[in-house]
Amino acid sequence: MTDRLKRPAEASRVCVARQPILDRDRKVFGYDLSFQALPGTDADRATADYATARVISDGVLAIGLDNLIDGRKAFVNVGRHLLLEGIPEILPPNRVVIELSADVEADADVLMACRQLREAGYSLAVDDFVLNEWTADLVPLANFLKVDFAAVDGEAQTQIAAERGAKAATLIAKKVETLDTFERASREGYTYFQGFFFGRPLILQGRDVPGHKLAHLRLLQALNDPDLSVHQLENLIKHDAALCYRILRTVNSAAFALQTTVHSIREALVLLGRDTVRRWASLWALAGLNESAHGELIVMSTTRARCCELLGASLGGEAAASEGFLVGMCSLLDAILGRPMEAILSDLPLADETRAALLGQDNPTRRLLDCAIAYERGEWDRCAEVSQRAGIKLTNLPVAFADALRWSRELQKA
Repeated sequence: MTDRLKRPAEASRVCVARQPILDRDRKVFGYDLSFQALPGTDADRATADYATARVISDGVLAIGLDNLIDGRKAFVNVGRHLLLEGIPEILPPNRVVIELSADVEADADVLMACRQLREAGYSLAVDDFVLNEWTADLVPLANFLKVDFAAVDGEAQTQIAAERGAKAATLIAKKVETLDTFERASREGYTYFQGFFFGRPLILQGRDVPGHKLAHLRLLQALNDPDLSVHQLENLIKHDAALCYRILRTVNSAAFALQTTVHSIREALVLLGRDTVRRWASLWALAGLNESAHGELIVMSTTRARCCELLGASLGGEAAASEGFLVGMCSLLDAILGRPMEAILSDLPLADETRAALLGQDNPTRRLLDCAIAYERGEWDRCAEVSQRAGIKLTNLPVAFADALRWSRELQKA
């Protein structure tokens, strides 16, 4: 049975989104964290400056910094008031980059606060960096300069890279939405890249899905049939030697501390339950498709899947939960396989509503996915609008996303 949404006090009043920051090899260097108080909460009613510290603390407490950044750097944006009043203790210097908002003027007080943060061990970033008299004094103190590629023209982007020269600050290209932009920024000297370019499908026309990947696609669909029996699940898994081995290896690992060794998928099903084994198998079926695409796509897919599953369960029980899980898990298949979504779906015997949702058509299942996507990107206004259309309580979203992040991280480790 699908887990119900659990509501820690902090989780139900604070929205937390994250966006990966990648290096030139497209490996995750860190996550840019975005925090937002839900309308009507105490933090929302407080002054904006106070709410920032409160929301950051509550957001990190609700999910846990480890679950949010998984051993990478956290970039946290702060305004002038929070910078001068003090960074919340919940943000440790060795794991957090303090990011100055674009509207922070580099006066004497701000420069002193920045020096103190550097002395305390924090790294500093300047957000939406442009070359002007207000930012010049920040450059020697900054570890990172973030340049908005959607707001700054190509000539300015190149000029910033050239004039930075041998200075210590590392350049981050922000709002990089295409592979072409990523490659150009890399050539110009930018070291890190923030945006959803890695999730855009690079379509290779005429490319067919290889037979082994087609088998993984069909396995993924079959695993998420809401009417799948334990016997059918056992048969699906035990005929895939690699999948069978992974599940048995995981259940026999030290993490489970079992008194006896599990020798069969049936024993694993009895010990762990159908849904646990089915989710593991779904993740590994998806991972089997991802030989060359970006690894973060699997993290995003599994997080969306769990988020949609929980939101679906809150609306329509097990059937809606299963539908939501499958749609979230399949939502990035075009980017993973490098094929149009419509072509991929022609190989899969999916329900009409699932197919329509994955093609972007409006229906209850698509609204679940739109909620998850808007939330993961920190598009808070759109998130409120879509959740209202979907009939989802806004307070359910941060709870579902927090659970989904934890679950995805645990699954990746397994």
